[in-house]
Order: sequence, then C-alpha cells, then structure tokens
Amino acid sequence: MVGADFFFRNWAEFLFFVLLVLGFIISLAAPSAVISYIMIFVVGIMSGRLIYERKNKLMFPYAMIIVGFIIGYILGAYYGNKMTILTLYFLGMFIGYQIYEKGVIHDLKI
Repeated sequence: MVGADFFFRNWAEFLFFVLLVLGFIISLAAPSAVISYIMIFVVGIMSGRLIYERKNKLMFPYAMIIVGFIIGYILGAYYGNKMTILTLYFLGMFIGYQIYEKGVIHDLKI
C-alpha cells in the first residue's frame, strides 16, 4: 500500500513523471508549430519565475521536475523543430527570470 510517507519521500520523482506525461499531452494538443512555440515560450517564462522564487533555496527537485516537462513536451512535439523548442524555452526562462529580478512584475505576498 502506497501511503503519504511514500509520497512525501518521493514527491519530486512523482511530479517528474506527472509533468513528463502532461508535457507530452500538451505538445500533442498543439495544432501547429507556431502554437507549439508560443506554448513552450510561456512555459519558459513560468519556469523562470519558479527559478527566481527558489534561487536561494533547494533547487534540484524543481529543476528535475522542469526537465521532466521539457522531455515530455519534446517527445510529443509533432510540429516544429526540437532545437527551436528548446531555444524558445530557455529564452522564455531567461526573460521570465529577468522580469521578476528587475521588479517589472512582482508577486503579492500574503
């Protein structure tokens, strides 16, 4: 029987797999290369925010989860060039990080 203790010890691996499958499904849903490129760029911006939020904390599990999504997305990308997808993802991640670092966008801490 899989209990809560198992999940709390292996949450990063579980989310890696879940996001790998989710990335695969999302990339299959893209009807064209342009839509695929836009989606991965936006995901890159969101990943940049996550990296900014975790910059002084434990980062490895989150990086592993992000890599799971990217692997799934690239495996399922039928339209578009895989290197272009990777480039747009990292460009979006860099831009997302810079937007939060410079304070152009900030979160409301409640």
